[in-house]
Amino acid sequence: MRIGLAILFGIMLLVSACSNELSIQEVQPEKADSELLESIQPATSENVQMITDQKRQRYIVVYAYSAVTMSVKDEGATLALHIKNSPDDEAGMLKRYIFKLTADRDFDNIQLYRNAKEIPFDHITSY
Repeated sequence: MRIGLAILFGIMLLVSACSNELSIQEVQPEKADSELLESIQPATSENVQMITDQKRQRYIVVYAYSAVTMSVKDEGATLALHIKNSPDDEAGMLKRYIFKLTADRDFDNIQLYRNAKEIPFDHITSY
C-alpha cells in the first residue's frame, strides 16, 4: 500500500513538473528590479519594448495613452503577444506598463499584436 502511494505521489510530481506554464502579468514599477527600470528606454510616443534579464526572464514594456491589457497565446513555434488598448481611457498622457512574461520553453518566433494588428517591437535589449 505504501509503495503504491509513493509511486502515485511520484507520478503526480512528474506530471506537475512537466505542465506548461505560459502567462503574462503586470509588474508594478515600485516592485520592479532597479536594473530592469534602468534598461527601459524613455518614450515620447506609444511603443513596445522587450527586455531580457540575466535569468532569461522576459519583460514587455508598453507605452500607451490609454490603459492596456496583455494576453499571451502558444501557437506552436510562435508565441503571440496581444496588447489591447482600452477605448474608454484616453488620458492624453503617456503611461508606462511593465509586464513579466513567463514561459516554460523557448519559441522560434515572438509575434506582437496591438488591437489585433501585427506590429514590431520598437526596442529589444537585455541586461
